[in-house]
Amino acid sequence: MTWGTYFMFYECPKCGRKYRWELVDLSDPQFGCCPGCGSMGTLVGESKDIKQGERKYEEFEYC
Repeated sequence: MTWGTYFMFYECPKCGRKYRWELVDLSDPQFGCCPGCGSMGTLVGESKDIKQGERKYEEFEYC
């Protein structure tokens, strides 16, 4: 049984990009890094389901 995807939300301190990583990708060496410039992002939130009230994270792009 699965409970769904768990997301970690980041903002890049270098370029300002907002993006999200799925927790299942934790073993990826680039986990948490910006898809645009490659800098390590600042964790700004986490959520298991953005469709249930976490509208503030809708603008974060998928990695």
